Amino acid sequence: MKHLSRGEDVSITLFRGMEGLESLRNTWEDVVSDMDHRRFFHLWEWYYSYLKCLEPDPNTMMFFLFNKGETPIAIFPLCFTKISLRGLQLKTLTFPSHDHMQLCDLVCHREALHLPLFQLLSKYLRNQNISWNLIQLPHLLEDAGAIQLIHNQPPARFLLRHEGRCDFMVMTGTYDSFLSGISRNLRRNIKRAKQSLDELPGVEFTFMRNGPELEAKLDAFLDVEASGWKGALGSGTAIKLHPNLQCFYRMLTRTLSASGKVSINTLTADGKCIAAQFCLLLDDTAYILKIGYDEDYKRYAPGNLLVDLFVKRGIENGVIKNVNLITDAEWHVDWRPKAYDKSVLYLFNATPAGLIGYAILKSYPVLKKQYKAYIEPHLPTRIQEWIERHSHET
Repeated sequence: MKHLSRGEDVSITLFRGMEGLESLRNTWEDVVSDMDHRRFFHLWEWYYSYLKCLEPDPNTMMFFLFNKGETPIAIFPLCFTKISLRGLQLKTLTFPSHDHMQLCDLVCHREALHLPLFQLLSKYLRNQNISWNLIQLPHLLEDAGAIQLIHNQPPARFLLRHEGRCDFMVMTGTYDSFLSGISRNLRRNIKRAKQSLDELPGVEFTFMRNGPELEAKLDAFLDVEASGWKGALGSGTAIKLHPNLQCFYRMLTRTLSASGKVSINTLTADGKCIAAQFCLLLDDTAYILKIGYDEDYKRYAPGNLLVDLFVKRGIENGVIKNVNLITDAEWHVDWRPKAYDKSVLYLFNATPAGLIGYAILKSYPVLKKQYKAYIEPHLPTRIQEWIERHSHET
């Protein structure tokens, strides 16, 4: 535990690394229990698994605990990095960054969303002589606590930029009514795939949340995810090929299975697992983090069949009301999902670099529009292509 700062009856305490995270466990769970929109990436176990397995230097992680009086009200999990903004280097506080952490947010008690927490953090950093130019918070869903904070107590020099979508499916009503909402082509393919699959021996769908067989189900998931285009002969991105990723998903399974927050769903046929999902469950929502299928059985559409069976089970038992697909992948389209907007929040400090960065980012959309209308049409193609290649920098 380090550094204590007070302001407006709110104190901030800085915890560092794994030791700091472990000491925060009970406090963290108290704050999460009082959130209106809590999701898997708010959980203590999510960050514990990240620090254990994915973070090269856990001591660089900082956890800013906000207390109002004696009551913990928020935790900001942040780390320092360097961000290049149109060539300007900015010392930046941000969420931990990894390809397998595609949604993020602050951890914030519902009663704290009206407080000026960003302003208090800025004051705390100034008092502790911790320099920074930018706070950049990516992968925020539209109901994220970070977005609510800036809308309720707008800090100076902030910008919110659209990042993409996060698709999800609502499972209300009957299974037949759900099917009527997906594309006709997908309905036809699922029906045909089910009929073909019935010709194979030993067809079984399992939904495993805990128990001694869960580790074996995890192994089956890792095997089938690595069997296709993600495997060693394809993109090489399969979890099984990377010890740190294996560690991450095994740690999530071990730390969350006792509370029933992990579900590994499998579709078996012909004596083998032909499709599997790794899901996290929280409240009434299932989050499909990863899915894999055996491409030798591609004609049976095992990936789509597994989604269909999972949705059917959720509707019939009434426990799961939403299936969150995490991304906006092309294969989602036929399921006709709803979508959350995703955004990146930029909050600039009043340092010279921060002020310049704010001016650059704020003026960029206007300048880009002017460039597209009046300059680009007159440039040689090779110059246009060079500019386009270099224009995707943050």
